[in-house]
Amino acid sequence: MSLLPALAACLVLLSLTGLGATRPPAPPPGKTVVNGREYQEMAAFARDKGMTYSWDGRSRSLRVSSKSVRLDFSINQRDMKVNGVVVWLSFPVVLVSGKVYLSTTDVRSTLDPLLRPPRNAAGQKVRVVALDPGHGGHQPGHQAGAELEKTHALLLARKVRALLRASGLTVVMTRDSDEFVDLDQRPEIARRQKADVFVSLHYNGVEGEGSSASGVEVYCLTPAGASSTNTRGDSSISDKAWPGNLNNSRNMLLAFQVHKAIVGAVDANDRGVRRARFAVLRNATMPAILVEGGFMSDPTEAKRIYSAAGRDQLARAIVDGILAYKRLVER
Repeated sequence: MSLLPALAACLVLLSLTGLGATRPPAPPPGKTVVNGREYQEMAAFARDKGMTYSWDGRSRSLRVSSKSVRLDFSINQRDMKVNGVVVWLSFPVVLVSGKVYLSTTDVRSTLDPLLRPPRNAAGQKVRVVALDPGHGGHQPGHQAGAELEKTHALLLARKVRALLRASGLTVVMTRDSDEFVDLDQRPEIARRQKADVFVSLHYNGVEGEGSSASGVEVYCLTPAGASSTNTRGDSSISDKAWPGNLNNSRNMLLAFQVHKAIVGAVDANDRGVRRARFAVLRNATMPAILVEGGFMSDPTEAKRIYSAAGRDQLARAIVDGILAYKRLVER
């Protein structure tokens, strides 16, 4: 038999026996693969962080905790709590063969930034804050009767600006009047002005009678390869990385600190720290978040949103969150 036919026969034999098939490598100890994605065993995650782990099989819930941090999870759920504050995961917690697993994406992009906050280089300070009042001009945003989101977003931004300036920070506004600014231009304005953080300010709303949605939420950019948790727009998985993803850890830390301050100060439903691929977040070259300060469609929240006292309360909370972030990254 010539060499080529013999080689072909060997390849066929290997194919039939399965010896020539390539198999994906087995996950390392303490990890597994679910729907093509790597997950880490929750007990191993807790040990790595020096935290305790407790599992309640009846309620299918678990807690990972230390003296200062309490993480609460539920099986097959994406929403969890960090010291009582709602944070949305990119993927649900799962139970496999009696063990609880958390996606590696969420370990790296959601929890690590909160448990081990990133630090700026020595001497790198948070000095300039870019405020982005949503909508403007021909784009009113949400409408509730005669009230327009663009108007109240600008009023909120002006109050936040005054408080930030009183704290010694420089403030850049993407708009300071009723004008339309293209979404791609907003983070570009912040970049040109050398802003250290970018905060987009909005209010929510739902249409239709009987709608009961209410509460506050803060968004940061969805990591590449993860699904968004936004309640409006695309929530599909995308593997594309945007400029804003270079700041994944700081995005999450900023979003959490601002959201924690808001839910601690404002009497509103905690809708959580969420993920989205909004244009202003995708293209930001500095840590960036988008705040949804309440629902104009909810009568109770509308009173707070439209009042000077309610606006002052929300603005102070946003500033407190920004300053808390500043202290953490500069420490």
